[in-house]
Amino acid sequence: MFKHIFTIIWNRKGKNALLLAEIFFSFFILFVVMSFVITNMRTLSSPLGFQTEDIWVAYLPDLSDRDSTESADMKDRLRRELLTYSEIESASYSAHVTPFAGSNWATGNDDNGFMMQTYMMMTDENYQETMNVELIAGRWFTEEDLLGKYPPVVINRKLFEEVFGGEPIIDSVYVFEEESKVVGVIDHFKYQGEFAEEPNLTFFYHPSYLPEVDILNLRIKPGTNPEFEETVNKTIASITKSPDFVIRHLDNERVEESRSTWIPMIALVVISSFLIVNIALGLFGVLWYNISKRRAEIGLRRALGASQGNIIQQFMGEILLITSLGMILGLFFAIQFPLLKVFEIPASNFYFAMLSAAGIILAIVGLCTFYPSYQASLTHPSTALHEE
Repeated sequence: MFKHIFTIIWNRKGKNALLLAEIFFSFFILFVVMSFVITNMRTLSSPLGFQTEDIWVAYLPDLSDRDSTESADMKDRLRRELLTYSEIESASYSAHVTPFAGSNWATGNDDNGFMMQTYMMMTDENYQETMNVELIAGRWFTEEDLLGKYPPVVINRKLFEEVFGGEPIIDSVYVFEEESKVVGVIDHFKYQGEFAEEPNLTFFYHPSYLPEVDILNLRIKPGTNPEFEETVNKTIASITKSPDFVIRHLDNERVEESRSTWIPMIALVVISSFLIVNIALGLFGVLWYNISKRRAEIGLRRALGASQGNIIQQFMGEILLITSLGMILGLFFAIQFPLLKVFEIPASNFYFAMLSAAGIILAIVGLCTFYPSYQASLTHPSTALHEE
């Protein structure tokens, strides 16, 4: 049967070449789209590692032109005043970098005898509580750490495993920007975005009295009336004596940052869907036309004893073989992506995209081929031969 089908395909190679080319390009386009979608969805499924709902981030006015003691007292008073409201569960300060804001700070060196590169966040002793960050080893900083010989740092699990090999390092001293003591390890902190890979990350202790610490993070009690934001606005304006500040909701920032990935991904899926529909309609029309032109062949085979099942197998076998050849050609080019490491994407994503694209193409071809093949199998031998 296989030899017979291959012979028929070869004898009609001119007409089948266009179908093979259509399958090839369709498979390759689907492979590219599926690689993009699978990579993003797998990244999205990994945990953020911190709370975004009911977190407000206040960017305080520039305090650099104020006396350092006055600025420190003002920030301390602001935090204490805000915590008197029952709607605020926790408050903390951070500097320079905040989630989903597009800001980054990084450092790297080989002073420890190995290369270490890490992104940095500067926060106070209350940040872990405010953002609901999960510790997996050690502890967060405390004010007592200011009395120690080495400044404390907290690292994330990725840095812990990739750079330090997962070996016990709590209370060990390493060179980050300076010699620092690792006091804790957190689970995750994917602050660059839902669709961004979690980076190696280190938290440095920056008490709120430092001038550069000018971002106020507030964890609000769930269910708080939105009108409470006006109260927070008035409190900040009253204590800082400045209207030049902004309050943003971290969950809204998360959604806004993710939109730049969701929009092109949805657009590609929609375009691919139209492509799939066009493939289905094209295949259905071509098959219907080809089968109608081969009624004499069908009638002769039926007259020689071929069953309805044999006719269905023949036509489906022809199309599935052409489809397989087109996909094999597409796989030859697709396999180069993981082998040559064209992009910094896990190879498993490419392989899964190949399987997904192949599955979609085979499902569409199978569905579009079955009905015309079934209709052909119903052809009565005498009718087909009489028409010829």
